[in-house]
Amino acid sequence: MEQLHIEIIDEQVFAAVDHDQLQRAGRVALDFLGIEQAELSVVLLDNPSIHEWNRNTLQHDFPTDVITFPLSEPGELLEGELLISVEMAASMAAEMGWSMQNECTLYLVHGILHLVGYDDLNPADQLQMRARERELLEHLDITPGPNDDRWS
Repeated sequence: MEQLHIEIIDEQVFAAVDHDQLQRAGRVALDFLGIEQAELSVVLLDNPSIHEWNRNTLQHDFPTDVITFPLSEPGELLEGELLISVEMAASMAAEMGWSMQNECTLYLVHGILHLVGYDDLNPADQLQMRARERELLEHLDITPGPNDDRWS
């Protein structure tokens, strides 16, 4: 039985995403973080769909990049669902100067970090989360785009 299971559910038609590459990146990130067993669902959406989720679950009336739903308690098998906006990824990737696939991978890494206990609600936590994102992206051999100052 697979120890790190990541299911990709593609509910958008905005752009093609390499599901296998996203699954591999998720497994590598989980392994790097010391997670030996996990069950994750990653749902790829467009902006209107993630906007609806954001409004209905978090009362934020705007589209967003990624929403994370933890489905397990600390100490249990890591379970969660990540909603990723492919449309937002395409827009941000163009702005940052790297591929949409890399931006989707960043959103996946960001969501995984939330699932393992990282947060970004205040500046100190944001710095810590950004440092871990950068570390994981480097481990995945992904270099930020030339216009990307999110880790500066």
